[in-house]
Formats: sequence, C-alpha cells, structure tokens
Amino acid sequence: MKVLISFANPKMGAKLFGLARALFSKSAKNLFIVALHVVSVESESEGFPLLAEDEIFQAVREEAAGSEFHFETVGFPSDWIVPGIVETAKSKEVDLLLLGASRSLFSDDLLGGKVGDVLRELSDLDIAVLADNGLNSPIEPIIYSPGLESAPLFPFSSGLSMFIEKPIPVLAGSGQGEYSLESPDKFKPWLPFSLAAPDPAKNLNLAIVEYGTYKSFHSVLLDRKHLSFLILRKGR
Repeated sequence: MKVLISFANPKMGAKLFGLARALFSKSAKNLFIVALHVVSVESESEGFPLLAEDEIFQAVREEAAGSEFHFETVGFPSDWIVPGIVETAKSKEVDLLLLGASRSLFSDDLLGGKVGDVLRELSDLDIAVLADNGLNSPIEPIIYSPGLESAPLFPFSSGLSMFIEKPIPVLAGSGQGEYSLESPDKFKPWLPFSLAAPDPAKNLNLAIVEYGTYKSFHSVLLDRKHLSFLILRKGR
C-alpha cells in the first residue's frame, strides 16, 4: 500500500502520517508513505521563514516510530501547487492521496480551492481529506453512512478499528447485513442514521464520511463544532 500525504504545515503532516499508519495498521509491513511537504517558493519574500528539512519533518519523524517511509520536500511556485501535487501522485503511482486542510476551508465552499482542484485533476485516484478541527490522540471515530454508496468506508476504516482496539460506532441508513461486511464486529453499535436526532458523536472527535454524504449534509455536519472530518472520495 503506497500512500502520499501532502501538507504545508509540519504539524498537519504529523497528523496525516499518524492517521495513515492507523488506517492501514493491518497491512503495516506493506505500508509505504511518501510525505510531500508543499511550500510556496515565494514564502521567504512574503516574510515567512523557510525551515530546514530536519525542522519540517521533526514532528513527522516522531510520529513515524520506525515505520517504513520516504520523505520528499518539494517547493513550488504558489500558482503551481496543484499541478505539483497531481504530478507527484501520478509519478509515484500511489494507491491513496491523503490531504490535510483546516475545517474553515470547508465551511465556505464544500471542498473548494486547491483541494477541489486536486479532486478534479485526480478523478481516478482514491483521495481522503482530513478537515482538521483540532484532532488529537486518541482518535475516537464515528462513521456516517446514510446509504449503500458509503460501503467503501468500511474496508477503508477496518484497520483503524484494529489500531484503536475497539469497534467504530456507525450511523447507517441500512441494516448491517446489506453492506456485506468482512468484519462486522469492528463496526458497532449500528444505529439508525438521523441527523435530526441528538448527536451521538459528542464524545468522539473524527467523523468518517463518503464525499457524497459530505456534499449532501454539509451544512448540518458543520454544526458539529467538536468534530474533524475524514472525507473519502473513491476514484472512478
């Protein structure tokens, strides 16, 4: 499994690395992570100090804890950041692109801006976006699955259940048997999907959703101020 994590903020890079390692914990021996630190080459002239590579990756190295990984720092002109990410994902032949963004970006225009551009340019690739709202360890996830179109979330999240050593609660619009889950014990309790009901995620910090679900219930989901979102867009 080859995962490309792309980030500008080193702290976000550490979060993405830890998240990738958790998601694919059951295939850890075959996990290879490319960490792409994307910076604008104009940063120094704009008053932002350019960090040395050791400084950039210190937080990510601490999170790595002996995992196999490869670091690559690339500087792009600010108007070439999206093509740079796209080209790197294609040239590295990755299985998943994991992007990080602040949650404020999503309240304005769904997955707009550079994130939206990357989604359009890499329509054949599986992409997951962490809309961060202060996510910290331990990860306490919940899955929102209003319909069977969210079925890919379950194989995607099964390694996370193993990593946190407990099942992941699910709000679902269909019965568990309709999803043909390989490991149904990793996903419980299985509760009826209703965003009008009291929020069962009040003690949780990461909502895992499919891209279509995020688009459909965007405004309601963003009312849940305590949650970060991991949004999966499957490639064609």
